[in-house]
Amino acid sequence: MDINKIFGAFNSSSRDDDDFPQVTFLTSEWKVDEENHPRYFIRMFTKLILNYTNYNKQLSRIFTSPDINLQEVQDAGEWMLYERAFFYLKSVDLHDKYHIKIIFEEATPKLEEALNKSLQFFENEEEYEKCAVLKKYLDFLNFSS
Repeated sequence: MDINKIFGAFNSSSRDDDDFPQVTFLTSEWKVDEENHPRYFIRMFTKLILNYTNYNKQLSRIFTSPDINLQEVQDAGEWMLYERAFFYLKSVDLHDKYHIKIIFEEATPKLEEALNKSLQFFENEEEYEKCAVLKKYLDFLNFSS
């Protein structure tokens, strides 16, 4: 949608289009989408991994039926959670200078803990490709030895 066309629709016939000011502050380049920012990705990854115990408790309360195997529900919930968290982490590009700057700004013991928990989970699931990606982030931040 072009904001200039919208405002141009209200021009009177006595005015030329050149007299109408161009609106440039509402362009897509000006707008910053916070959900596509590396800081958002890193924080969401960390938050999801470190808060998953609360998630599992809530999931257990929802599915309290004798017909449902609660352990299977918890396992499925845990898998979904780690997959979603991994999606956020892999959205951070280790080859982009700006992303690297943000990674180092967000490097905390909580991030290290989240990376290690994720690594352990995917090792247990035998998803070694994801383990390699997580290890790359750990090595990049020098959290692992």
